[in-house]
Amino acid sequence: MKKWIALSLILVGCSQAEEKLSEELQAKVLGLHDILMPKTEQIVSLKSRLDSLSTGADSTHIRKLISSLDKADKSMMDWMHQFSIDSLEKMDVSTKVIYLKNQYTQLTDLQNLTDSTLNAAQKYRP
Repeated sequence: MKKWIALSLILVGCSQAEEKLSEELQAKVLGLHDILMPKTEQIVSLKSRLDSLSTGADSTHIRKLISSLDKADKSMMDWMHQFSIDSLEKMDVSTKVIYLKNQYTQLTDLQNLTDSTLNAAQKYRP
């Protein structure tokens, strides 16, 4: 009997730790999302500025910058369309942790793409 009680306490403790990890991961994912969203406004602004220069002498380079900005913007929109915060409530804790880890990895990659693209576009001087 004591073994069952001990096993039950261990399982409850693991479940609580996993739930806490799930909550932390969700906060990290949403926090990273909140950091990236304002950058989409920067992308739109830079695309507009570069678009007005796209027929000049450096048009090939400018089109590449615009294409990179488009890719970063599209990647963010694609991520937002596939992310489903509502579905988290329907997942068991283990599945939720795996899903959120995957989403965080995707957003981290997206942040790297966005930052490098914005940096390259912001450095361009006609």
